[in-house]
Amino acid sequence: MASETSGWTTPPCFAHGSGGETIKMPSKRVRVHYRHYHRGSAPCIVASLAQAVSAALSHEVEGVQLDADVQLRTYTDPDFGSVILNGRFRAANGDVYGELVRFDPETNIPLLMQSSASRDELEVRELVKPNDAEVLRGMSFFLLRADHVIVIEQDLSNSIMERYLRWLIVTQTGLSHSNARIQLIPKVFLTDELDQMPNVRMIRLKPGPVRADELDLGRSAASFSGSLESEPATDVLSILKAAHFDTAVIERLLRDNGSSLEMNLTVSLKAGRSTLRITGDDAISLLRNVPEDDLVLIGDGVRRNRGVYEHLSGQVDVERRGNILDRKAAWRALSEAARSYRDAGLIE
Repeated sequence: MASETSGWTTPPCFAHGSGGETIKMPSKRVRVHYRHYHRGSAPCIVASLAQAVSAALSHEVEGVQLDADVQLRTYTDPDFGSVILNGRFRAANGDVYGELVRFDPETNIPLLMQSSASRDELEVRELVKPNDAEVLRGMSFFLLRADHVIVIEQDLSNSIMERYLRWLIVTQTGLSHSNARIQLIPKVFLTDELDQMPNVRMIRLKPGPVRADELDLGRSAASFSGSLESEPATDVLSILKAAHFDTAVIERLLRDNGSSLEMNLTVSLKAGRSTLRITGDDAISLLRNVPEDDLVLIGDGVRRNRGVYEHLSGQVDVERRGNILDRKAAWRALSEAARSYRDAGLIE
């Protein structure tokens, strides 16, 4: 496991060439997200989230600690396949670092190959994965400090992490018998000003403009993205596809004209001629997985614009091995983010 995090810094990682020379590892730009465990009126756990996860790792099943057996940390989700807390480190100060990975046991490897019979086209073929391997479909790196959650997501969403943590704490270890959900919410719901807006009557999703070369046009939902570019906070193209837009035309117009794609999505609930208000936990449940810097909330006499939510979400460069982030480098980036938040008085 990693060394004590209190001594971590953020120098680049290095590898060594065949002649012993030092080679700097390439990096990938990723977004660091801040979330907070929402306790509500009937919290799932009494201890802090970090303490609960640490206790779960020490829990024994038939005399074996979860920390010592990856199979005991494997959760089969009905919607997302298998999720595992793979890498983990419990620091002396109580922080918990983790690496979540996701795979689908039924997934093989799709390939585009040159056909041996003909040269006029390529052959689409599925390669059966090795018996001792799985096809990676997503991963995330996180740091838990008390109820604070700092995370780097790579095709593994916040909702999957919430499901996994509840399974770990409630189902697998029985450390809690609560029926309450574990909800990790963004900074947008933690501001004092939100207390002045108990009724949300309109939600606007306003992703920043996206250029043609920034759209992930060829991405397959069945496999882990190896994109080395910074991805848009919201997948605008997927929203348009779901609304039955002919996105091929959009792609052509973007590329032919060197233009950008913008979206302004307004959501409100109507009952006859009246607009329904969304209150309390409903607003949190509805919006907690939406990137906070894409949101505009409009309530009774108050408007909370996305521009004020950006100080706990930023981009960092993390070293990678191939297309996969280096675990220790990702944890170092999270440690540095926590240090900057602490120095700014935003977390303990």
